[in-house]
Amino acid sequence: MGTPEPSISADEMRAWAALFETSNIVQYAADRNLRDSVGLTLAQFEILLRIGEAGTDGRRMTDVADALTVSRSGLTYQVGQLEKKGLVRREPAPDDERSVIAQITPAGLDLLRAGVPGYVSLVREMLFDRLSHADLMTVTEILDDVRKQLKEQPKRSTFRRASRKTAPAVSGASGADAVG
Repeated sequence: MGTPEPSISADEMRAWAALFETSNIVQYAADRNLRDSVGLTLAQFEILLRIGEAGTDGRRMTDVADALTVSRSGLTYQVGQLEKKGLVRREPAPDDERSVIAQITPAGLDLLRAGVPGYVSLVREMLFDRLSHADLMTVTEILDDVRKQLKEQPKRSTFRRASRKTAPAVSGASGADAVG
């Protein structure tokens, strides 16, 4: 039995491989850098950045999940890890009893200040320094358009993980999450 015939062209496959592999290489390096420099994973650091962007008012957990396109349960776990480290705190939203607001702590702000320079430097060295300004603008315009189209689809934070006993596996963009 041979390999199934691809349903995309060679040019499309080459573009996908370039995007996927470049993203993975940079993300892996950023994750290693952040683990070594500030003791957080890339995912945790990105969550902390999104919460920190909101300042002292904090940000709704669902808004953070939607901004980062992660599941609510995954975000809840990661924010719990950040909370254990004293970097964030969670409180019920004053205007909606179902919502939770995540707020960055002074220790969380200090950690961001310590981690951002190395993170930015690494991304600049691995990605931005390798592109002309014109290429950067072209890539940005293209991916912004694709991202906007994709964000019109149901938000990943609304997906529920399928029960292994009662629901069949669902294939899709998230792999492990099923629409609930």
